[in-house]
Amino acid sequence: MAFERISPLTLDGLPKYLSFGYHRLIEHVVYTFVELNLADRLVNAKSDQGMTVQEIIGDDSLNWNADMLYRILRSCVDAGIVEKVNDDKHFALTQSGRMLTSDHPSHARDIFLYALEPLITSAANQLPDIVRNQDTGSGIARVTNGLNLYQFLSQPNQKHLSNIFSNAMTAISISSGKSLVKNVDFDRFTTLIDIGGGSGAYLAQILEHYPSIEHGIVLDLPHVINQTTNSEEFKSRMIPDDKYKFVIGNMFDSSTIPSADAYILKNILHNYDDEKVVAILSSIREASLSRIERHPVNVFIAEFIILPDGALSNWQSHALDIVMGFLCEGARERTQEEFEKLLEKAGFKLKKVYPIQAPESIIEAVLMN
Repeated sequence: MAFERISPLTLDGLPKYLSFGYHRLIEHVVYTFVELNLADRLVNAKSDQGMTVQEIIGDDSLNWNADMLYRILRSCVDAGIVEKVNDDKHFALTQSGRMLTSDHPSHARDIFLYALEPLITSAANQLPDIVRNQDTGSGIARVTNGLNLYQFLSQPNQKHLSNIFSNAMTAISISSGKSLVKNVDFDRFTTLIDIGGGSGAYLAQILEHYPSIEHGIVLDLPHVINQTTNSEEFKSRMIPDDKYKFVIGNMFDSSTIPSADAYILKNILHNYDDEKVVAILSSIREASLSRIERHPVNVFIAEFIILPDGALSNWQSHALDIVMGFLCEGARERTQEEFEKLLEKAGFKLKKVYPIQAPESIIEAVLMN
């Protein structure tokens, strides 16, 4: 029997709050499905036969709760992740469910694991106290003995979570990257640096679309670069090895930032307060002083920009703004006007705003002489 899936954002009265609650319960069900790698166990099931709970558990001596697993799968049918085949006892993945396999190129599994990671939810639960106590710190610092998100992820014993985070960021870059690549003309640049570029997913898309770019550089912290040495994002797009490289650097230290025609800061500046944003932009300016004498140096900022009141997409930017607030001290989403002021403080002039994929937009700024 078909039913209408309604967002709690579109409801009013008591149904709104009931819907919020039920959606949260479904999230826990899907998290369990993902955490148990059930998609990997179901992926080879024949679509016209499916698999029973016992077949999913298999004969590998897992002492699983078969009854609870059945009930989880039944709820996942409602979520559109699996479907019943022939009867109530056989299940198969839907197309959306296949995206949750561990090797799916979308990295949807990592996005979901990161979003519902206990560390993240624990940090979110600190919000009432942050407001109540006028606390200017982050929620995550409260549950990590004072560390911010990136300090926590850089610890040797957090490689698993760091990989999940990196893959989730790669997925987001792939998702929005296509629109960004098509709408911004990067063909005018010789050397392009993606600062905090992680696996290089976004830069790889640009180099694929604009083969005239001679050099592409991914600059990131040591623990990130050490995890991305396989260059898979570039190799899968057949980008020649001599057209890209990974460089260890620090966006706050201009001496570690190579000179380039253009720099990309994709979902980077929202991690920091205004003072640190100006410091990052100033580091780029200092790294580019020798080049500015010959031709302009551009910076592209990709962020969830808060649009004027009434914009339909603002609910996502507003929600992400809160998430950033409890993940990193001073972090926030910003309006175009706020970015323009910060750019001017660092010696840049806002040139153009590209509305790429609501609510994400691209700001192009040029370094002033």
